[in-house]
Amino acid sequence: MKTTNKLIVLSLFTGLFISCGATNKKNQYIDNLVSKMTLDEKVGQMTQIDKRMLDSEEDIATYFIGSILSGGGSVPEDNTPKGWVNMINSYQEQALSTRLKIPLIYGIDAVHGHSNVVGATIFPHNIGLGCANDPDLIYDVNHVTAVEVAATGLHWTFSPCITIPRDDRWGRQYEGFSESPELVSRLTVAAIKGYEDAIDMFGGRKIAACAKHFLGDGGTIWDSGEHNEGGHAYKIDRGDTRLTEDEIRRIHLPPYLEAIKAGVKTVMVSFNSWNGVQCHGNKFLINDLLKKELGFEGLVVTDWAGIDAIPGDYKSDVITSINAGIDLVMVPGSLFGNNHYKTFIQFLKEGVEQGSVPMSRIDDAVCRILSVKYDLGLFETPFADPEHANVFGSDSHRKIARSAVQKSLVMLKNEKSVLPLKKGTGITVVGSAANNIGMQNGGWTVEWQGRITPDFLILDKNNDGLINKSEVLVYFKAVYDEKFNPGAAEGFFNSMDSNANGVVNKKEFDKQRKQSPFQPSGTTILEALQGQNKGQITYDPLAKKLTKGNTIVAVVGEHPYTEGFGDDPSIGLSSFDKVVLEKCYKSENKIVVVIISGRPLMIENHIGKWDGLIAAWLPGMAGEGVADVLFGDYNPTAKLSYTWPRNTKQVPINIGDRDYDPLFPFDYGLSYK
Repeated sequence: MKTTNKLIVLSLFTGLFISCGATNKKNQYIDNLVSKMTLDEKVGQMTQIDKRMLDSEEDIATYFIGSILSGGGSVPEDNTPKGWVNMINSYQEQALSTRLKIPLIYGIDAVHGHSNVVGATIFPHNIGLGCANDPDLIYDVNHVTAVEVAATGLHWTFSPCITIPRDDRWGRQYEGFSESPELVSRLTVAAIKGYEDAIDMFGGRKIAACAKHFLGDGGTIWDSGEHNEGGHAYKIDRGDTRLTEDEIRRIHLPPYLEAIKAGVKTVMVSFNSWNGVQCHGNKFLINDLLKKELGFEGLVVTDWAGIDAIPGDYKSDVITSINAGIDLVMVPGSLFGNNHYKTFIQFLKEGVEQGSVPMSRIDDAVCRILSVKYDLGLFETPFADPEHANVFGSDSHRKIARSAVQKSLVMLKNEKSVLPLKKGTGITVVGSAANNIGMQNGGWTVEWQGRITPDFLILDKNNDGLINKSEVLVYFKAVYDEKFNPGAAEGFFNSMDSNANGVVNKKEFDKQRKQSPFQPSGTTILEALQGQNKGQITYDPLAKKLTKGNTIVAVVGEHPYTEGFGDDPSIGLSSFDKVVLEKCYKSENKIVVVIISGRPLMIENHIGKWDGLIAAWLPGMAGEGVADVLFGDYNPTAKLSYTWPRNTKQVPINIGDRDYDPLFPFDYGLSYK
């Protein structure tokens, strides 16, 4: 009897929502608007396109496009805050030129700051924030991000990622706060509210957050990934999560309960499948569980071309996904596929006209989309003010970034109190990541895969003041190992060799880095150490000539990566860093290692030779925060939010597993006090 009553209530609720529930001013407004819309206008609202894929700006008006996005690296020619405002306002003019004048909503992956924009405040990735385990800090980080998103005219961030990563080999591990459902659930509320609380300086403007990826993306099985992108085969990302319903509810669902309670406006569906069924076509997950059982009233959006992975032809993908409960489809006009927003629009219209998709489902989707736009104030204030751009990347914002770095670093080893380092004493800095802002920031920073930014001294292996292509190839091969791509290395060199004479001098190198629209901002760890220990820092990245008696600070780690490009069976130190460390071992100097990574790395064969170890994760722009901890100006307080395995044979390993015997357990971390 109780079940029957529950179903009746849910049915009544759903029926009300399809008509937008004309019970208040907002719903009356939306109801009235939907009643005037043609099928073309409704389908247009359900279409989201990457700006790079627009055939022309006029298509926004022609096809009544409801949403535009910028994926990683999708930036205006003028990649500045005002450049973004001007671009988005131009798109908005197109949307408002239509009969019903429905505004656009513009989305972006601002996952650790507004990281697509040069000069943004870039924070640690979620793996570091999870180690900090500080809801107030996460609120501040996300609120600053919301301010900078609003300052550039955007309305929606595809964040936070509230996944529960369970396998360190996954290339998206760093996007999650923790392996612990309890910890992620605790931090989710702060993450959502940080984005969605009203921004006073913009007159109460709000930014929509997006809880992702629904559901079970962190639980996929190694070698179950079937996606191939640009010739790269994924191994675990976009794979299959093989869990019972009870298991997926216990491990992966709890953060979404908290996100919905916190009022999250949007939820993104996951690329993975669950027991062989693609999430983007899973009606049980989207409609029955998320919308009906959990009562989620916001809009459900796909991931990038996510519906394409549903078995069948593209038309059936469109029909299946919409009937499953998806409201807004990120088409987006694929970089590697053939599906186009005009094709999507055509197939969805045909699906409705042929009776394969009920009009009630279309109306429900459109109501949800318009409701979010209404809540964000887009109908009243559709245009952004370029004058607000002056808050972007402010000193106060960067102060919070520095604090976030301080609080996220985990001290894992400190033999004979080698840490904190004493200012005024000799320190030699080595390693690939010491003066590499790209490695600090990781993926999702200006470009989708991030940007590796080695310094001149490392590339000039011949020490002749010039860089040639062979030196660049050698470096890339040593850093990327089995993922080495000679084409990418050559492209990097060619971008610097503007006069095509086959060599690059220091002046050319610095000019290219300064002028590049894809150069992230920030202070490297080396620069921060030099600033805090003036005159006592020796930079010897290749460990060619180590000064006896100096403490060695080896900053090592992973090259930037994103998604399946980071799937890695070995997850160890690079060949480059191993060579440098072996030179350090032969000296009689004390060695402090700082690891820059998106996950625990396999260090069992090295850690016995280290006196100190700091896990800095992907700290972002504020290298000063790392220096603060190393010099003892900030007492490290963070604890591991992931289990650190001894070796790859233990992976996956998570708290609560039988025979749990890691190198460092979950919640481990040292302090100076």
